[in-house]
Amino acid sequence: MKKFKDFIYDKNDIIIAVLILVAAALIICWRVNVILEYPKQLLGNDGNPAVENPVDNVGDADKPSDGGDNSDAGNNIGSDAGNVSDTAQTGDDQQAAGNQQTSDDSQELPLWQGGALTRDVEVEVTGNSASAAIQCLIDKGLFDDYAEYQTICDDSGLDHEKVKAGTFTFTKGATKKDIAKKMNWG
Repeated sequence: MKKFKDFIYDKNDIIIAVLILVAAALIICWRVNVILEYPKQLLGNDGNPAVENPVDNVGDADKPSDGGDNSDAGNNIGSDAGNVSDTAQTGDDQQAAGNQQTSDDSQELPLWQGGALTRDVEVEVTGNSASAAIQCLIDKGLFDDYAEYQTICDDSGLDHEKVKAGTFTFTKGATKKDIAKKMNWG
């Protein structure tokens, strides 16, 4: 019995480390399917992130907007609460109404004037890469190309490859820098 006690005493650190590693390996093996599903959960089934209130670079994502800050206004990630007036419409009706409004507005005013948006623009951002996601913004006329987005991110101290997916509403008066900040999760 004394030999056994001496062995345990001499090797207890190693035994504890091995027990911790075995426990961690068992937990990981048991939950590996959940771990591998996590990225899909972030994007959700419809391509929109399931995250309700992501924290932006400024750190004020939880503060209520006073109307002067365009960086978080109208961000509808993971919810349909942003368009209260459209909640009674079906998805097809909403898209048709949005397309009709966009086409009417585009005939009246240019999208950009003096470096700011002349109207609200709603964009659904999807894609498996930053360039694919930013292509959604380029298609709506918010950026000329990915290089312009990258330059604005670099000038603002943002990582151009950290792009949020979801449906975003960029409000009238927003600048390209505001849009880049809103799109960046880094």
